[in-house]
Amino acid sequence: PGFGGSQMLAASLALLASGGPLPPPFPPASPAPPPSPPALPPAPPSDPCSDDPAYALCSSDCNCDDPRNKGCGCDYWRGYECKDGGFGWNSEREKADLLRACPVACTDVVNPCPPPPGPPDPPPFPPDSAPQPPPNPPPSAPPSP
Repeated sequence: PGFGGSQMLAASLALLASGGPLPPPFPPASPAPPPSPPALPPAPPSDPCSDDPAYALCSSDCNCDDPRNKGCGCDYWRGYECKDGGFGWNSEREKADLLRACPVACTDVVNPCPPPPGPPDPPPFPPDSAPQPPPNPPPSAPPSP
């Protein structure tokens, strides 16, 4: 039979008092698991020139099921300044995510992308199909006698 904790302590004290060798110590406690790595920041949208359609922050401040809130995503912020957050976007992380996800919707984000080009100029007429002035009338024949 093995020793319980108090029996092991009593036996160790008796050996120590007699000058004999001590039994081996209890096995060490298993080491604590290593700390988890810090959470990675969210990936930027695949196209930095457009809003991320998957972005939303549903909370008690923005009910994503209420159609007036437009899903609590970029459309919710369209035409507004976003840098200072508000409306449930209060932490620095939430504001940074908002700015990264909605560069087009937010009016205070400097969008690094140029505006889309306008329509192309019409092509020039090919030389043989350009409008031509009417030809000169043929000279009139002299009157017959």
